[in-house]
Amino acid sequence: MITASFEQSREKGILSMELRGHAGFAELGKDPVCAGASVLAMTAAQCVRSMEQAGRLQKKAHILIRGGRVLVTAKPREEAFDEARLLFWAVETGLRLLSEAYPGYIQVKKEK
Repeated sequence: MITASFEQSREKGILSMELRGHAGFAELGKDPVCAGASVLAMTAAQCVRSMEQAGRLQKKAHILIRGGRVLVTAKPREEAFDEARLLFWAVETGLRLLSEAYPGYIQVKKEK
């Protein structure tokens, strides 16, 4: 099962998401649930990188992509916080839709 968790702290100015595991719906490399989750996670990572390159973050983003785990943490500048929050919300929404379509293969948690 894939577990996706999202954290948001406006006070600290930090947004983060982490995906762990494999769906187990089909064999590795042919799993549509893993593929969908991966596309969403990679989209978040690339958008955060683009925000960083545009000077929209207070500090370098933390992005870790390693077999079965994706972690993306960003500290946007105050004027870019809502933009970043919308990005993370869109990815979370996509993962929730995926979990509704494939119950038991992906779980989405919201920490704050």
